[in-house]
Amino acid sequence: MNADRYRTAASSKDFSSPLLLRGAFVIFASLLCLSLLKYFWLAGHAHPVADDFCYAAKSRGASLWAWSFSEWMNWNGRYASNLLMIHGPLTWSSDLLPGYRMVPVLLILSTFLSFWFFLRRAMEHALTTGQEMGGALAFLLLYLNLMPDLGEGFYWYTGAVTYQLGSILMLVHLGLLFRREQEGRQGWRRALVLLLNIVLAVVITGMDEIHMLLMVALHAGRFVWLVRKRSSHVAGLLLLGVVGAGAALMYLAPGNAVRGGMFAVTHLFWRSLGMSALQSVRFVGTWVLSPALLAFSVLYIPVHRYLREHITAFARLLQLSPWVAAALPFLLVMASTFPAYWGTGLLGQHRTINVAYIFFIPLWFLNLSLWLERPLMRNVQGLVLPTKATISFFALALLGLNLTHNGYAANSDLFSGRAASYDRVMSQREAAVRNAANDPEARVTFIRLEHPPHSLPNYEEDGPLRSWMVDCEARFFGAEERQVNMDAEGESESGS
Repeated sequence: MNADRYRTAASSKDFSSPLLLRGAFVIFASLLCLSLLKYFWLAGHAHPVADDFCYAAKSRGASLWAWSFSEWMNWNGRYASNLLMIHGPLTWSSDLLPGYRMVPVLLILSTFLSFWFFLRRAMEHALTTGQEMGGALAFLLLYLNLMPDLGEGFYWYTGAVTYQLGSILMLVHLGLLFRREQEGRQGWRRALVLLLNIVLAVVITGMDEIHMLLMVALHAGRFVWLVRKRSSHVAGLLLLGVVGAGAALMYLAPGNAVRGGMFAVTHLFWRSLGMSALQSVRFVGTWVLSPALLAFSVLYIPVHRYLREHITAFARLLQLSPWVAAALPFLLVMASTFPAYWGTGLLGQHRTINVAYIFFIPLWFLNLSLWLERPLMRNVQGLVLPTKATISFFALALLGLNLTHNGYAANSDLFSGRAASYDRVMSQREAAVRNAANDPEARVTFIRLEHPPHSLPNYEEDGPLRSWMVDCEARFFGAEERQVNMDAEGESESGS
């Protein structure tokens, strides 16, 4: 297939003209869908742990206002996500598991829909609905495969609704920032989109410190761009003001000092900045070397060529400095790690980096487009792979998604029986503690998991659960804290 023939095919929104390649693409798309099923299957083994029990026990009987004000005063300023802690799935029914396991399924589906919405708004109808959905599916699987903490990202309610829900809403927010032609002509549509963006800006800023920082940077940069462009910037100023007010409410919460008092090395600017920079090199390097991402990058080359020819805004975007674009992924990771180092002195968990990676994916392909336009890679831009080579990259992408990183961990947990064993042990613990609540003389000792799963949240890989985690579970089920403990030596009186 020569370049002219390819461009003719591309102009009809068809990236794969040979019959063999079309058939391979259908099989590839089907196997991508199949690759997604394991993440839904994992949801059937999820159990509440740690903060899930703490929040459910602590908020029991509290009014929404009293709970929110107490958290703002005594723990953190997350005025939006804190509202989701008081009425979490542990409060929906006496059988807590169905609701708890429904949450990761809904979040995975919502992540797909938010990616799709973002692409649909950004692509200006240059792609068919099927192509948009295919792109969203590829984005979702890349995200699930390489996100630094899959367990806390989707299967742990407290972390998932704080960070993953914030990212979902921010993708929708970014999509709405792309102005459609009909919205410019019809004032009521433009006003409606602005109102929705204001609501989203308030909520996203109040989800967590990472999204707060990203929203401030996004809208400050957007406002400066609008001013320099001499475009109407009233809406931009309004959004910046809303985000700034939400950020102030977050940052000035008295509870931040209470939580920060639990850590020794805090509020050291240069240390926090330096450690964040090191983490950015670490994580970006890991993502860039992913076999799945590299395979999709090769497959993206003809897509880039098509987008450049059919999307006006995309052509303008290619005027961005590639050096500025190359710095954005590193700055993104730094923004996702700096609050942790600033507030606690350490990067104790990686769920905050999940936020960086979900936005790294579109930034990666933007960078790829920019560099394909540079003289050094301009010849690569016109590359048309033979059918067999394209099929080989399809296979490499599928192997990368399923046999590396989280894809491998999920398959291993499910097919080795670790996920089922985890489900069984956690169910036994919950039943034992529930029974202890009805018998003041009963004693329950948790046995440390011998082979904990790698893709579900657990805190026993390096040692027994911390005492506060056990105490929170006891309080949630109505047992006394003295009735439940964790055996550190691996032997116990009762087999929970």
